[in-house]
Amino acid sequence: MLLGLIIVIIFFTTAILFNSLKQPLAVIFVIPISYIGVFLTFYWFRLNFDQGGFASLVLLCGITVNASIYILNEYNKIRQQKPLLSPNRAYLKAWNAKITPIFLTVISTILGFIPFMLGDEKEAFWFPLAAGTIGGLVSSLIALFCFLPLFMGIKINPPS
Repeated sequence: MLLGLIIVIIFFTTAILFNSLKQPLAVIFVIPISYIGVFLTFYWFRLNFDQGGFASLVLLCGITVNASIYILNEYNKIRQQKPLLSPNRAYLKAWNAKITPIFLTVISTILGFIPFMLGDEKEAFWFPLAAGTIGGLVSSLIALFCFLPLFMGIKINPPS
């Protein structure tokens, strides 16, 4: 129920930000792909999904949405400044401008959770939170690289 409420809030907030109904859907469709990483992590490592796992879903939702908003906001800004630029070129420019801070945010978050993974004692809340967040962030990078342009309808053609 809480995750549904979060998704509704994200939709309305991004719809207002982007003045669009299509772009918020692209942002929202990236969230389940990042959740796949959380569920695969809990499945592969045979971890119990408890409060830490649920908290990792909420945290991951925010980080993934934030990364998508960075890219799409820059895309919209470029399209507004250069209306004759093709959507593909505008998306690539936005991608190039924002991928470094996004990547650094994801890597620093992953590195920040590694201490909770180390040691003999597996804390009941912190270990599943760290494991779920790390797995989900890796999956969210794949979602941002592959699926966000797909959901936006951007066709990146290799140079010939």
